[in-house]
Amino acid sequence: MELLSDELSPETQERALREAHKLAGSLGTFGMPRGSEIAREVETWLRSGLRIEAADILRLSDSVVGLRKCIEAGPAAGPSTVSEAPQAGGSSLLLVDEDPAVADGLRRAAALRGLTLDAVGSVAAAQQLLVSRRPEAVLVDLAGPAAAQALELMRELQAMSPPVPVVVLTSARTFTDRVEAARLGGRGFLQKPIRPDEVLSAVMEVVARAQAGEATVLAVDDDPVVLAALSALLKSAGRRVVTLSEPVQFWRTLKETSPDLVVLDVDMPEVNGIEMCQVMRADPQWSRLPVVFLTARTDVATVQEIFAAGADDYVVKPLVGPELTTRIANRLERSGLLRRMAETDMLTGVANQRASAELLERILAGSERYGQPAALGVVDVDRMKSVNDRFGYAAGDGVLVKLAELLLHDFPGEDSVGRWAGQEFFVGMVGMTCADGVQRLADVLEKLRAQQFSDGQGGSFSVSFSAGVAQYPDHGRDLRALYRVADSAVHRAKEVGGDRVVPVGWSTGTDSTTDVVLVEDDDALAGVLLHGLSTRAYRTQRFDDGQDAASALEGPSPKVSARVVLLDWGMPSLDGLRVLRRLAETGVLNHTRVIMLTARDSESEVLMALDLGAFDHVAKPFSVPVLMKRVHRAMQW
Repeated sequence: MELLSDELSPETQERALREAHKLAGSLGTFGMPRGSEIAREVETWLRSGLRIEAADILRLSDSVVGLRKCIEAGPAAGPSTVSEAPQAGGSSLLLVDEDPAVADGLRRAAALRGLTLDAVGSVAAAQQLLVSRRPEAVLVDLAGPAAAQALELMRELQAMSPPVPVVVLTSARTFTDRVEAARLGGRGFLQKPIRPDEVLSAVMEVVARAQAGEATVLAVDDDPVVLAALSALLKSAGRRVVTLSEPVQFWRTLKETSPDLVVLDVDMPEVNGIEMCQVMRADPQWSRLPVVFLTARTDVATVQEIFAAGADDYVVKPLVGPELTTRIANRLERSGLLRRMAETDMLTGVANQRASAELLERILAGSERYGQPAALGVVDVDRMKSVNDRFGYAAGDGVLVKLAELLLHDFPGEDSVGRWAGQEFFVGMVGMTCADGVQRLADVLEKLRAQQFSDGQGGSFSVSFSAGVAQYPDHGRDLRALYRVADSAVHRAKEVGGDRVVPVGWSTGTDSTTDVVLVEDDDALAGVLLHGLSTRAYRTQRFDDGQDAASALEGPSPKVSARVVLLDWGMPSLDGLRVLRRLAETGVLNHTRVIMLTARDSESEVLMALDLGAFDHVAKPFSVPVLMKRVHRAMQW
């Protein structure tokens, strides 16, 4: 209308040019390729800067009318180039818990957050629901008779592609369940009772961390319609997408999201895509970040300008789904390879010092946010220099590779494993106390001891390690402080011979301060048990006579005070059952837990021991790691 009245202002022409550019780039994406062609013709005509004659006004009017008719006609028949956008709404969660009160509380809390929560009372019902839809996270109760089925469900969820994050709820305090859940990829371990809002906060943190593991794409375009189409295309390809329609907010958004790839439109107001790319390439932090441009212009000058600014690739509007997703996948694959090379220890395959430090910082931040414990373990191979000197560096490298493999196997999921220098590794443990961390690393130590390494000359050798464990925030408020005290614990372990895992603050103690007393007359078995106990930094004393053990433990001022007693049933001079009776009569069992060891497993003997006050009963032959778990449980009771 301004043209017809010969009153076209530069501002109106610029607005018209902007709208024509947007339509040229978006209409073809939505199945209207003819509309994109018309809009591009109009954009070219408005951009030419030539004086508009009367005949040109009529041609422009015809183009505008044709453009309107094309849009009113809607998309042409045929396959759509844009995947259906996700439905509006919050995240979908699944609760597997037979307690209806827990389900009701979580359902109400979820509704307040705009989340969808499906609650089922059995694993079978959960498996049936998973056939039709995939939740963003699953809450599983491990307590009760269905614990085995719940663990099997966790295996199934871990086997999905990609794995579904799982948070474990339990009222039990067994360390074994916690370890098994961690091995199956459990991303969190919440102790009942716990408020529903705290549960949901922890779950959403787990979801956020899982999503952070996906490739994140930051898409910048001043046209919200193009952004919506781009987001739908990339999400359908499994990408996490952050969109930005205000170019002036680009730098702040870039820092907040730390994307794996950036998609930029060339023509934007205030700050265009080429200028954004130039600023990124001038900053060391973002200089290698992949950049893909979107543009409706294909002239040689524009393409040259794009690549001169530092572009990795460009895609011509209108967007074509397969072309865009394939180009972005290629760029992500190449940049991911470079990143893995930069963040991975090339010998062992675990994270290097820089990358592992970043992982641990995130673990500590999550621990601070949700009030959950976290542990840091520092692991150092014993006498590594001797291994290299005697058997060669190839043999030493084999030791490091095997240790890394064992650590990765026992610390999957949200835990992190890294190699810091030489023979030193670190392990960040989510939701673990210092005592829990000692037990888990001791399991790895026993597996490493059992390995036989070739010396290259037909023989073999074995190795061990020393480790120190610190707990956040008890032993330090930041990574540097935690590492310092954990490393000091490693040196303390090496001072007494190594081959053990010790907590921060550990000492050998005195004769009267003992963690575990072993009453066993079999020297061979006693040696094995004492080795297993020292591996876990327990201070121990052994008696091979029942009378001597009872005399040392009982009385108002006993010679030896222990938290746990491993008591063999068949002892000379005074058998284990009579020792147990004396400890019960003198009040020792008020502060000491007794685990009976017996070669017989008759029901009457078990009941007799438990009636007298025994905490647990283990029949020979037994697994030493299983017995160590029972000792740990007795220590924590």
